[in-house]
Amino acid sequence: MKKIFFSTIILTIFITVYYYKSAKKEYLIVSSLPLSGIMKNTGNSVKLGTLSAKFQMDVENVHYIFKDDKYEPKLTVENIKKIYNKAPFLLYGIVGTPTVKEILPFLNSYSLYLYAPFTGAEFLRKNKYILNFRASYKDEIKHIIDYLIKHKITKIAVFYQDDAYGNEIYFYTYKILKQKNINLLAIGTYKRNTFFIDSALSEIYNAKPQAIIMGSTSKVSAMFIKKYRKLDKNVKFCTISFVNPDALIKLLKNKDNIIFSEVVPYYDSDIKEAKEFKKAFSKYFPNKKPSFFAFEAYLANKVLLRALLKLDFPYTPSHLIDIIKKTPKNFLDGITIEYKNNQLLNKTYLFIYKNNKFKEIK
Repeated sequence: MKKIFFSTIILTIFITVYYYKSAKKEYLIVSSLPLSGIMKNTGNSVKLGTLSAKFQMDVENVHYIFKDDKYEPKLTVENIKKIYNKAPFLLYGIVGTPTVKEILPFLNSYSLYLYAPFTGAEFLRKNKYILNFRASYKDEIKHIIDYLIKHKITKIAVFYQDDAYGNEIYFYTYKILKQKNINLLAIGTYKRNTFFIDSALSEIYNAKPQAIIMGSTSKVSAMFIKKYRKLDKNVKFCTISFVNPDALIKLLKNKDNIIFSEVVPYYDSDIKEAKEFKKAFSKYFPNKKPSFFAFEAYLANKVLLRALLKLDFPYTPSHLIDIIKKTPKNFLDGITIEYKNNQLLNKTYLFIYKNNKFKEIK
């Protein structure tokens, strides 16, 4: 009787595991990002780039929910708390340092994993529930400063948004310059989701810098550049990747003396991934224009979808994260993947805009 009992239990367990493994899993991927407000270009670019990869790879059992947070941290928290009842498998692509910082307590309390947030904040490299796709702001700023020093530009100021995002830009600009025995010449700040920049502009202009590193957003950056050029036409503006370059150039007639820092190659380049992205993007969104942000989201989601296709029993988010960390180095043709410092990409790129195209500074 005991043998029959235990045999029945073992058979039941076997059937349950077999069914669980063979059943087609459905995955809910959730994002909170600015789909309206002054940051809507960024949020919508991330959404369209993500969907381009999804449609191209034709993965039917992965579903996305994109919630609008207007780039306001409190709305981000509300969105994530509301959507938690739908049992999301993974959070993905949340845009902005202050927004991600605000949801960290919730992630930590409920063991929710977040993949590929659209921020380069260094503190996100130290959280076990977050896996970054892009290189960090620290990496970008080091590249910018090395370039400026090489060209004998050492009088450097920083203009930044007065929040968690801008503070990262200020801190690493100050720290990296100090390591090179160079003093940060001046700082100017403004409040998030506002255009109150006159005080910052005055502070920086009075110090007469040769270059200004910008930890702002595209619309604010455009206003600052236009106003500053009336005072000084020769200063170089150096934007961090969060300053949407595709949005910025549309807002400026004069595109000279701007160095754009990015964490992915130019989407209109000859590398295979860029060509496939443009083909997919134009096919699924023919009335929209490609962008750096959309390309970054496309690449990040390709990596995610590959991992989901390889995910098997026990189908846990932590198991998925481990698969993503082990993504082959050459999975993205022409872009090297190497997991370190809790990020998959480690290279940054500098561009100028010339003849209606972004041109990489080698």
